[in-house]
Amino acid sequence: MCTTTPEFDMTKLRVPSEFKALLSALQLSNPDTEPLEKLTDEEWSSLLTFCDLAQLTLPLAQLRIDGTPHWVSERLATNLADSTLRFERIKATYREAADALELAGVEHIVIKGFTQAPDYVADPRLRPQSDLDIFCPPESIDAAYGALKAICYKPSDLKTSYTHADHRAPLVQPGDWEWRGNLYDPEMPLSIELHFCLWNERISRIHVPEAKLFWNRRTVREVEGLSFSCLSPVDHLAHFTLHILRNLFLQEWIIRHVRELAFFLDAHANDELFWELWKQTHSQLLRSYAAISFYYAHAWFGCRLHPAAAHEIERLPEKQQSWLRFFSGSAMETMFGQNKDFLWLQLSMLSSWKEQLRIVSRTFVPTRTIGSINSATVYNRNKRPIQRKGNPVSHYVDYLISRSAQHIRADLVTIGRSLHWRLSEEHLAAKFLPGEI
Repeated sequence: MCTTTPEFDMTKLRVPSEFKALLSALQLSNPDTEPLEKLTDEEWSSLLTFCDLAQLTLPLAQLRIDGTPHWVSERLATNLADSTLRFERIKATYREAADALELAGVEHIVIKGFTQAPDYVADPRLRPQSDLDIFCPPESIDAAYGALKAICYKPSDLKTSYTHADHRAPLVQPGDWEWRGNLYDPEMPLSIELHFCLWNERISRIHVPEAKLFWNRRTVREVEGLSFSCLSPVDHLAHFTLHILRNLFLQEWIIRHVRELAFFLDAHANDELFWELWKQTHSQLLRSYAAISFYYAHAWFGCRLHPAAAHEIERLPEKQQSWLRFFSGSAMETMFGQNKDFLWLQLSMLSSWKEQLRIVSRTFVPTRTIGSINSATVYNRNKRPIQRKGNPVSHYVDYLISRSAQHIRADLVTIGRSLHWRLSEEHLAAKFLPGEI
């Protein structure tokens, strides 16, 4: 069992102090809640808003923190209670959808959501879930859509682009429920996302042929009396670590997923049978992709590692190890200010210069991610809603200017940090040149 922590200095993170306090408290080895105990009401308010966006409110609610303001304790207790009730709606929604798919003769598996319990989260009630993620073989997607349409589901009318999605537009059942600001509302209906692939090579440009084999090894599990088809345990881990990579490359927030992965790795640090099967089932290439996510889990949350997982981190190409050491906190910082540091890692995983050029162009000139005038993107900045001012046209102009400035700044920051990384590499290499030791 590996317990060595990668080089990661939390004090150097360019993030608010309340987030550093949260990160200290969520450690799996030697958690420290003292910094949280010193937060002011204003800092608590900021932290709770962030935790809702990052889906870390329920993990926070499980911590034992002395001296928490009463209003904070009350708010977290309410969130836990609502989430517990909400799981009943989740089970009922899935059973209805599963019955419809079975009646139509459509085979499927459930991914993410409640399938994370109990290996990645102790209890499904402790994981927020706003939709059901269902994978069907591509040839069955239309039949699945028809089956859900038969029980009154229809495409969501949200004006959101799904260019980079692995699923069709979410399906919802019309109703009279209204949003009241409660992310854990037991009455909030779930949407259903029909996934057509388990790894989207078109978006990542990274070839993972083994992902097509996951379906053939599917299994049946039961959680809290709910029976469902899902990925086998070793494929679940592979898919989940690939999902973290996918989100990293799309500049999505990965912290909740990395925390869940850390929970799994820590709980299975002594599971010889699992890791032997994992090694036998997956290629060295797929294991190397998983190792990148393992690194994040180990560095950010101090989880224990089985020697097999630690060995795959050690086997990563030196360029990737160097990137991970230098940019280990970059994906955290992007939650508070955009950067594109992921680019250099993604390029290291591509062998074709044409594919590399495609990714560079898409990253530095992201024209395909410009929202339309009525899209939700226009009224959010880094997941945070902004106040609508003036008429839609003037607001859209402001959005385009702001977005352009944001990307230009992120481009410059990314290039500057890359140069710093390269110079640091050369400096370290020069230290160990023959004759200079």
